[in-house]
Amino acid sequence: KDGEAKETSLGSFHENGDFSVLDPVLEQCAKRNLPMVCANPDFIMVKPDGSKGHMPGKIGQRYESMGGKCEYFGKPHVPHFEACLRDLGLDRNRVAHVGDSLHHDVAGANNSGIASIFVTGGIHSEDLGSPELGTLPTNEALQKLFKKEGQTPTHVIPLLRLD
Repeated sequence: KDGEAKETSLGSFHENGDFSVLDPVLEQCAKRNLPMVCANPDFIMVKPDGSKGHMPGKIGQRYESMGGKCEYFGKPHVPHFEACLRDLGLDRNRVAHVGDSLHHDVAGANNSGIASIFVTGGIHSEDLGSPELGTLPTNEALQKLFKKEGQTPTHVIPLLRLD
């Protein structure tokens, strides 16, 4: 009911993608036609310990599957890239987007006309045969993944590390 807001935990969603805590909340919101804003629409991330974490983009998709409306801002949506270019005052031909997700980083850069640098040691490492950290997968493995995902980056690196 209106005026009965309460804080709700995401439960174990981030760790294992379990929607059991979120679904009742999302269902109530969808019934009330409340809009959702998803400001980080990534689906998955690699945590510092190497495990994968589930991200807000999956919650937005789930909400839409229940009939809810969700506005997305962030990768891979072009307005996000346009805002970055505008705020930085740079021409797109002077920018390269670096990331480990073909679906978010590379797709967003491609759709925005920006060069992309795909980091193979991230969320797609298992898809690429999990080569040793810091080494590039085979060209065959890369091309197979690019074809499967429908995205091809302009550049590929095995790892990005700032010391």
